[in-house]
Amino acid sequence: MAPRNERKLMGSGGRLVAAGTPLVIVGLVVAIVLDGTAVGIGAAIALLGAIPVVVGVTLIVSAGVERRARKDQPFA
Repeated sequence: MAPRNERKLMGSGGRLVAAGTPLVIVGLVVAIVLDGTAVGIGAAIALLGAIPVVVGVTLIVSAGVERRARKDQPFA
């Protein structure tokens, strides 16, 4: 069983990725389908959705690093 800190990192990271992914998809669809000012609006929506995705992926990677450090495995 994983330590409490590792579980919390994985859970928070998964929720952030799940919350940001729909915004990225909607923003990309708006930017691709429409033209003119809507392209900028779609790009802005996609960028706002990308922020929680990047933070979530970072938390998940951090939990993976913690797991490898706990098992005393080399990182490279």
